[in-house]
Amino acid sequence: MALLPIGRALPLACLLAPLLGACVAAGDSSAGRASALATTVSRATTCKAGSPQRSTLDRFLAAEKARGADEQQIAAARAAYIGVSEAEMVNQGVRPQACTAEERAELKARMGRIRAGEFDKL
Repeated sequence: MALLPIGRALPLACLLAPLLGACVAAGDSSAGRASALATTVSRATTCKAGSPQRSTLDRFLAAEKARGADEQQIAAARAAYIGVSEAEMVNQGVRPQACTAEERAELKARMGRIRAGEFDKL
């Protein structure tokens, strides 16, 4: 019987996953920028508009540290990136969203900046 509430909560969590980015992204914080990065990377991968390098998260966190983020902010940014990435993956599996040509073109441009290490315009 304990699994029944979890079974009911999972679809709700999947429906709310797109809102997670908005919740985490409040303000101009490291966690907010990490959330935006994760959303962009996940959507670009889904739309076949580019994929991240293995070092993307580490390079982003190094850029945040250079911006003056402390260890707690870096940890929050890492957690936000991972949480939003996982939520986006689950959401796309449950409710796939088609990509338009315009969205794909915008994502390709964003991923080019991300791959170049330009995280200022997330």
